[in-house]
Amino acid sequence: MIDTASEHTYRAIRQDIIHGKLAPRIRLRLDSLRETYGASVSTLREILNRLTGEGLVVAEGQKGFSVTPVSQHEFEKLAELRELFETHAIRRAFQNGDLEWEGRVVGAHHMLSVIEQRMQTGDTSNATLWKQYDKRFHHALISACGSEELLSAHSAVFDRYLRYQIIAVIFRGAPAAAEHLSLRDAALTRDADLAAKVLHQHISACVEHTAEGGKLERGGPEDGDDHDPTEETVAGSIWRSVRRDILNGTLAPMQKLKLDGLRDRYAASVSTLREVLSRLATEGLVLAEGQRGFEVAPISPANLRELAELRLLIEGQALTDSFARGDVEWEAHVMAAYHRLVRMEERMRQGDRSVVQDWKRFDWEFHQALISACGSKVLRQFHGANFDKYLRYQMIALSFRGDVASVEHRALLDAAMARDAAAARAILQRHLMGGVEHALASGTIGEGCVSSAPTDAPRKPS
Repeated sequence: MIDTASEHTYRAIRQDIIHGKLAPRIRLRLDSLRETYGASVSTLREILNRLTGEGLVVAEGQKGFSVTPVSQHEFEKLAELRELFETHAIRRAFQNGDLEWEGRVVGAHHMLSVIEQRMQTGDTSNATLWKQYDKRFHHALISACGSEELLSAHSAVFDRYLRYQIIAVIFRGAPAAAEHLSLRDAALTRDADLAAKVLHQHISACVEHTAEGGKLERGGPEDGDDHDPTEETVAGSIWRSVRRDILNGTLAPMQKLKLDGLRDRYAASVSTLREVLSRLATEGLVLAEGQRGFEVAPISPANLRELAELRLLIEGQALTDSFARGDVEWEAHVMAAYHRLVRMEERMRQGDRSVVQDWKRFDWEFHQALISACGSKVLRQFHGANFDKYLRYQMIALSFRGDVASVEHRALLDAAMARDAAAARAILQRHLMGGVEHALASGTIGEGCVSSAPTDAPRKPS
């Protein structure tokens, strides 16, 4: 992305939230932020909506914005998700890594170890640099995993996890330094099993250290309800409309999003649209090109495969957790969602394409119902974001596999009722890989898929 004044301000505010300078729950008053960061109110609103999409800021309808609160429970769930992503990425990176990758790992570890040695002597003047180097080292370990989607998801989780480390002042000294050295050595010997073991110890000890310190709120099992306050604002309504049109393919991949055309199409102001598009850029559905504006994110076969692999990783874990925690009410919720999906699949098999939107909505609801008892709001958030990006490909390709998909959905239902997580993961893998190949066979998912459709064209019904 081009380095603009807005981008510079975004990075400054984001860093101040992660580093605790903007404390959890603090109100982010636009007038005060304008004085601190020297940015206009409209630019600040863009940035805060973008940070809302990252889970670092809470949009509270007409009341404005605040920094996202923290709790021990959420930290534990972020830690679990970080371990899930990083362990998978390490295994991929250890297989793919070459000499250049080894050099990055060794170099990043050297910088981290120098700062850790200083920290152990009581010199905390470089605490910020320590966490930057910690992130750089862990990123270097997984940088050869071969999946931009996985790297992006890991980075998003790591930053939210890092915020907790800084707020709770987590530095474990020599044990953490020894674990980092072990991870470096495991990388050089390509011992992924050892690395996974060390990483588990590394993250678990950090969580335990935080719990012992008692600096975080305990929080409930879900740390708040799922109500999205943005639905009370004009920007929230427009965000959902534009997002839906991107996912449905109404706004095609690589289509230029000209603000004048969008203003007429969605009956929204230019400033509101910039807020919306900035948030969608954070979600990976829109590309922001500095002064050149915005365009819908492109598509490609490689990206579809990355999304499917990441969805399998996230949904597979969520299924396991949900099966272990689900009760009879959860079972009823799953069965109800399955019933609705079956009815739409029957109509799709009969050739009724008027129900495409409902079919995909009920497909989404069924998979969400299956994981709804997983006990981790963070996990469900990441699953939802990934699912929607995968869904965009299905809508563009109109990938309906008929009886095959229906049989797989029934098998997932049966596995849920039997609490057979291993079977569900195997079924899900077939389900996703089959969906990928079917979508690619349609011939509609080439590199980029440029569209010349104007943004001021009459809006299709949704």
